Amino acid sequence: MSTPRTLRILLVEDSVTDALLIGEALADVTDFEHQLIRAELLSQALAEAQAAHLDVVLLDLGLPDAQGVDTFRTFRRHAPEVPVLVLTGLDNMSVGLLAIQEGAQDYLLKKEIHASLLGRAIRYAIERHRVAAALAASEERFQLAVSGATAGLWDWNPQTGTMYFSPHFKEILGYEDHEMPNVAQAHQDAIHPDDVELVAANLKAHMEHKRDYNVEYRVRTKSGEFHWIQSRGQALRTVSGEPYRIVGWIMDVTDRKRADEALRSSREELQRLSANIQHIREEEKTRIARELHDDLGQQLTALKMEVMFAEDELKRAEAAASSAILQNVYALIDQLVHSVRRIATDLRPVILDDLGLMPAIDWLVTEFSARYDVRVTTRVDANDIAFSRDSATEVFRMVQEALTNIARHSRATEATLEIVRDDPHCIVRIADNGRGTARDARPGPNSFGLLGMRERAARLGGQIGIRTAPGEGFGLTITLPLATVEAQLLPNS
Repeated sequence: MSTPRTLRILLVEDSVTDALLIGEALADVTDFEHQLIRAELLSQALAEAQAAHLDVVLLDLGLPDAQGVDTFRTFRRHAPEVPVLVLTGLDNMSVGLLAIQEGAQDYLLKKEIHASLLGRAIRYAIERHRVAAALAASEERFQLAVSGATAGLWDWNPQTGTMYFSPHFKEILGYEDHEMPNVAQAHQDAIHPDDVELVAANLKAHMEHKRDYNVEYRVRTKSGEFHWIQSRGQALRTVSGEPYRIVGWIMDVTDRKRADEALRSSREELQRLSANIQHIREEEKTRIARELHDDLGQQLTALKMEVMFAEDELKRAEAAASSAILQNVYALIDQLVHSVRRIATDLRPVILDDLGLMPAIDWLVTEFSARYDVRVTTRVDANDIAFSRDSATEVFRMVQEALTNIARHSRATEATLEIVRDDPHCIVRIADNGRGTARDARPGPNSFGLLGMRERAARLGGQIGIRTAPGEGFGLTITLPLATVEAQLLPNS
């Protein structure tokens, strides 16, 4: 314990005699030097405390402008950072004890004050006040950490069964702070019956064999739903190695579990698709692979970028902010699975029966009209154009993508499709009577359909024009050179 050599001491005492005796006692203290300031009124004492730094206050509780423990309360309210020694008479000892309960460091009987007692009391008052202030600051930091943590904190005493749950821990389970008791059984009762043994085994291995406690399991929330959580903890042990306390945290990982399940489903879907095409001849397998690459390549790349972005953000952001990032991932995964299924279904007439473009277009329009309740008017003179196998597939896929976009985005009830020969070009037009969009709108990063159509048209040496306006529908004009469309091989194929 260290005490400054020169202390600023405020003596609040209206009695000249008592002030003189206390001053003489202070003069005999050899542990430190001091500067004594005296005030006769509480109002003067408050002014002194506001004007300059004070190391300690000797406060008489009986003053002309304040009496009893209210004297201390008033001073403490205005100058809480200053340690206070209360001065009292023999008949006011109970008031002195009450002041200590209110936060005073100690009380001294005026009739028994002498140098050694006064010096020791001042030094201990300063030190106790410093320790109390440090403890209060530490507790405040802890409470701020608990309230601001994105994880739910827990603290378990295995001997007593008491278990502290932070407010966010209870929030993860859907409870207000006062609704969930701080007992281990409350958490035990929330664990999914199928996961109880898993949690118990991991906890036992940590306590008895010092293995890491890191386990994922399901808990029942207040609404009755089950959420996945990840729980980690660390035991505090005695010198002999016995655990006497375990502290840890939980995080809600339900969204991640759902993402894992969606990815698993997409892999299974791809595996089923692969199994279904094993019997197709090698030439058809090559073409299917090219179709899958063209249609899914951008989606897989975007999905990978979203997942990488989500992982980076989750390291820095709160759980509440991370949820929006994961939703983008889920949407991309759903789009991926939908695309795989659509390719498997919609390419059947082209892959299996080799119908040619006209019958394939007729089949596509019939399926589209029945599925989405959109009346399609067609003018297809494809027989006037000697489509190569590759160019027919590209045109079919562009038409298919355009009709799919109509179904997804336009809210149209009618559409038109034209495929005509207009030397030296093949013209493909698709239009609808839907809601349209702004003329200067550009496709976003996830507009895979339109981007894919542009790439297909570019491979044939053509281009795509867009006509649209809000409320006036959406129209595409695809202009393709006949020389390329009727060639046997595409460039760079």
